[in-house]
Amino acid sequence: MTDLNIVIVTYNWPPRNAIGTHRPYAWARYWSEAGARVTVLTAQKQPFDEPLDLDLPLIEGVKVIEVSSSSAMSLIGWLFKSPGMRRVARKAKAWLGRRSAIAAEPRMSWRGAAKSTVEQLASDADVVVSTFGPSAAHLIGYDMKMANPNLFWVADYRDLWSQRHTAPVSEDVRESERSMEQNSVGARADLLTAVSKDMVNQLAAFLDKETLELPNGFDINKEDIPQALSKRPSKPDGPMRIVYTGMIYEGHQDPTPLLEALAALHEKEKLAIGQVTVDFYGARVDLAKRLAQNPAYAPFIRLMGHVTRDEALLAQRSAGFLLLLESPAPEARGVLTGKLFEYMAAGRPIMCLGSRPEYEIGNVLRVTGTGQVFGPDEYQLLEPLVLKTLEGDGLYRDYDANIEEVLKYSRKKQSEEFLEVLVTKLESRSK
Repeated sequence: MTDLNIVIVTYNWPPRNAIGTHRPYAWARYWSEAGARVTVLTAQKQPFDEPLDLDLPLIEGVKVIEVSSSSAMSLIGWLFKSPGMRRVARKAKAWLGRRSAIAAEPRMSWRGAAKSTVEQLASDADVVVSTFGPSAAHLIGYDMKMANPNLFWVADYRDLWSQRHTAPVSEDVRESERSMEQNSVGARADLLTAVSKDMVNQLAAFLDKETLELPNGFDINKEDIPQALSKRPSKPDGPMRIVYTGMIYEGHQDPTPLLEALAALHEKEKLAIGQVTVDFYGARVDLAKRLAQNPAYAPFIRLMGHVTRDEALLAQRSAGFLLLLESPAPEARGVLTGKLFEYMAAGRPIMCLGSRPEYEIGNVLRVTGTGQVFGPDEYQLLEPLVLKTLEGDGLYRDYDANIEEVLKYSRKKQSEEFLEVLVTKLESRSK
């Protein structure tokens, strides 16, 4: 048990239905259960944060402070209410992002709106943990550290900030972000955490700070894991449903190689229409919508739209196999999305497209025995592999889940170990 007073700074919080919400939610839950006094500092959500239907239980003893939006942020939120305006606003955001990362990120105003709250929280807190992104979270962590230099500040990275690969920005903008990151996190953070070994190495070298690996994970009952993973999955009866859940980052994630393989098998009369579907669950899958207009791909694509988290988890557990998309870019070497671990807990084979076998995703899938990576150099293997999988072999034969390795990614276990680190750091500093 511990009596630490901990502030978690996170934009992602219920009801925002994003994979990044579950990481700070688990910390708040399990740290509170261990006796810590936990306060969550978040922001009022806007239409551009949709979907806003994540209904997680309130955590007893955890105080949640939701900072009201600035007038500018509210105006942008109002513009996003219309689907047509959302498309225009996203194009404008992308255009601005190539010129000014700050101007393109409406969530930056969260920092200014939180100023008075930050000063009050900093005076009593022992620890502040800010989790990226947006970058405003780390800047608020910096503000708290400046308000109370004795505060122990942990800057957590689910993704990289100035070194990320997903934003098409100019070099001038990147340099501005690098400077901002170095002058805040690099100058004042006491400890960094990151979701993969590669990110740990990049951040430690860039910011010259102690950096610990703290992977993403899953948060389901430990007792349910062996049941889901203890037996080798088999091909389900009926059509093969390949399931993808979540948004698609166009330009960095692309299901086309799989669709090409399916189309080729159909053309060779080895695959009948209706035998396989690729089901995309999510509201932000514009690339899949466009691919569905291609006559060669259309028979295989099903756009399932946005569903609740429970429905998404059920779709994962009942899938023939699960599709994970990532980038082959060198900057994506250390990416370990939370979706990977959610997929692992479903007990179905995982096919990752776009990453490379030697990247962090490939390493996790190999060690846990839960799937395979197919990068650009392996795309020619997709056609025969899909055919074998349809016959009940392929991905099913190669799936061999190591339960002990999978359980290392339990959010409860990770949260408890993270809290032990915080307690140890505070104790060593007070000596």
